[in-house]
Amino acid sequence: MLIGLYKYSVDPKGRLFIPSRFRKGKNKNFIVTIGLDQCLYIYPFEKWSKLEERLEDLPFKNKSEERAFKRIILSGATEVRSDFQGRILLPSNLRQYAAIKDAVVIIGVSNRIEIWAKDLWEKYTRSAQKLFKKHISSLEI
Repeated sequence: MLIGLYKYSVDPKGRLFIPSRFRKGKNKNFIVTIGLDQCLYIYPFEKWSKLEERLEDLPFKNKSEERAFKRIILSGATEVRSDFQGRILLPSNLRQYAAIKDAVVIIGVSNRIEIWAKDLWEKYTRSAQKLFKKHISSLEI
């Protein structure tokens, strides 16, 4: 399971260090694509395969919408491999989409990693805290 929050910077070449806990075992190859809320999603390669299977089973009634959805998520997807220092190269089009210039926040969200521009993450968490407070009691055991 991918969990946790880490703060890093993207270097001038667009390289980003991926925390070692996210690179354990076979997790050296990743697929990076656009995500919701202006962040990037990074999937370990084996998790991406499962996502591709789910893409084929989406319950779209409108085939035009299905094609549009698949085109957006798949055309933005890029395979990356971490180097010996644990860095990946974020393509410039994806950095631009997520407004990533230097400081980023990397979070584990169960089956994927999310990369956020630090300022966008801070703005997002301010609004998400309200939802968290509203729903946290439903998790109490």
